[in-house]
Amino acid sequence: MKEHELFRLALGLTPPWEVVKLDFDLGQKQLTIGVDFPAGSLFGCPECGVAGCGAHDTKPMRWRHLNFFQHEAYIVNGKQFSLLFGK
Repeated sequence: MKEHELFRLALGLTPPWEVVKLDFDLGQKQLTIGVDFPAGSLFGCPECGVAGCGAHDTKPMRWRHLNFFQHEAYIVNGKQFSLLFGK
């Protein structure tokens, strides 16, 4: 099993969400997990529940997650990951 798939399963992500990047900084004791969705993905409306809604105007976000053993863990969207790591 690849590491991206392992973290997708551990986080309980379902399509179209996917783990797209991982960065483990041993010196900073920090794990950053980049999650994103493919362009054109459709979602259920969070207000009315109607399926098939497109997403637009996403912005860089970063959330603190529970520690990964003794390492701080963060979840970031794909745009934020690129800003942080240039990858």
